[in-house]
Formats: sequence, structure tokens, C-alpha cells
Amino acid sequence: MAPCAAHEPVAAGILRAVARHMAESAAAGCPADGEPQVALTGAMFRMGEPLLVPLREELASRLPHARQVPAEGDPLHGSVRIASELAAGRLTLPGEPTVLCVVPAQGD
Repeated sequence: MAPCAAHEPVAAGILRAVARHMAESAAAGCPADGEPQVALTGAMFRMGEPLLVPLREELASRLPHARQVPAEGDPLHGSVRIASELAAGRLTLPGEPTVLCVVPAQGD
């Protein structure tokens, strides 16, 4: 799809919608104060500029106070980090049930 986006309005529109949803998810989990950081990681970003340009625009619009930084690892690393912080009671993400839902283990 990405190679078509420059010449195909439907493909470009799909990627804009994807970028909008990604930015909405980032905004839902982003602290409202301080100096939040946003890192992009995952295979979808291999699409390059056809996705990154609209995503940067959406992030700038929705999260003007957040700074984009390089990812410290892959998506699995991020999941483990969130789980570790949650288990230690140090999770600093806002409580947004549509973004992060913690399900107690059976027997808890």
C-alpha cells in the first residue's frame, strides 16, 4: 500500500486514517504534564514516509508537548517494560482502560 500512496488517493487516505488512530492511541496513554516522549517501533514503520509523514502531523497536532525519541527496543521490550513497571507499582502511564487493561491472574 505504501508505494501506491503517492499516486493513489485511497491508499493515502487509508494511511492517514491509520496515522490518526495511532496518534489517538498515543494521546490516550500520554501524560498531560511533564515532558512526555513518544517512540515509534514495529514493522508498520518500515512503510516509511507514506505513513510517517501523516503520523508526525497527527502527533504534532494531538501531542504538541511530546517529543519524539528513538525507541529503546522492539515492541516486545516495551511490553515487558510496561509489565515490569506495573508489577512494581511504578507504572506512570495514565489510567486509560481503552489503552491498557490489566486482567488479574486467576486466583488473585
